[in-house]
Amino acid sequence: MVPSPKAVPYVWRWNDLYPLAARAGDLVPVGRGGERRAIALANPGLAGTPYATPTLWAAIQYLGAHETAPEHRHSQNAFRFVVEGEGVWTVVNGDPVAMRRGDFLLTPGWNFHGHHNDTDQPMAWIDGLDIPFVHYADAGFFEFGTERVTDEATPDVSRSERLWATRASVPFPGCRTR
Repeated sequence: MVPSPKAVPYVWRWNDLYPLAARAGDLVPVGRGGERRAIALANPGLAGTPYATPTLWAAIQYLGAHETAPEHRHSQNAFRFVVEGEGVWTVVNGDPVAMRRGDFLLTPGWNFHGHHNDTDQPMAWIDGLDIPFVHYADAGFFEFGTERVTDEATPDVSRSERLWATRASVPFPGCRTR
């Protein structure tokens, strides 16, 4: 027997996706109701499901200048890989952590998190969540948090960095996006 996965190899090109994300930034508000502005990456082999792989949901998230994505939490684990921009802060359980191009950030499930952009420029990143896996386990849960973020500070060092003596986000070696 030979494995025959449904997911197929596929390449989503940033130069095609970023203009779509920017256009979504003009059309789709961030906040309660929409919560996030994200363009899901659907694997063509997975019969119309919005999943990149059988166990991973991935999307391009776009946050415009001076926008705030309100806090929420969910049972799914998440990662963020920053592809474009600087100056956005992700606030996880009240701890503001800087997001910079090339950073890879992890947000464990069930932690309140939101994002705020203090700059005049937009920012975009790849979001990945284990949504399909959690769905199969019938363990999905979501809860709204505050309308803003619980801390809009922009500290040089986050609480996590002070506690663990390392950045919560790590620059990805050799990051090239164009």
